[in-house]
Amino acid sequence: MDDFYLIAEVQNTYSSDGSVVIKSFSDFSERFFELEEVIIDFFGKSKVLKIDFVQEVDNELVIKFKRFNSEDDVRFLLGKKLYVDKQNLFKLPNDTFYIHDLIGCEVYLGSMFFGKLNDVLNLSSHDVYVITTQNGKEIMIPAVENFIDKFDVNEKKLYLDSNCKIFEDEDYDED
Repeated sequence: MDDFYLIAEVQNTYSSDGSVVIKSFSDFSERFFELEEVIIDFFGKSKVLKIDFVQEVDNELVIKFKRFNSEDDVRFLLGKKLYVDKQNLFKLPNDTFYIHDLIGCEVYLGSMFFGKLNDVLNLSSHDVYVITTQNGKEIMIPAVENFIDKFDVNEKKLYLDSNCKIFEDEDYDED
């Protein structure tokens, strides 16, 4: 499932018509109303499920898949993760990136290689980048404008603002 992107998980059956409740992993719940299909992993093989309809009920997302017409038909989907391919990724606003674009990117402080971005923590106030420096130290940096100069998604390079004061007590010299 390396070429697919996780967007949700089936949580429960919803009604006798085969609808299911999903837990969204997307920041954009409106994306589900535009989808025509999702992909599941079924015994190591990817299978496409066509979507009949999506609705929001009591702040929960409910999906009905085509050709699944009863609770019994969808029971095997409980706990299954729902994926999309690259063509069905939600179009993000400018200066917003997917976590899979950020993970593994090289991080630079000014023009000096600083480390690799290994994780992104989603906190209530803002995201935090977890970076392993070239000397093996793990550092967390808020993903806010004050600390980030730019991100080149094609080159997978994140440039930190060399004027930010977060590294004052660290010894990072440019060569």
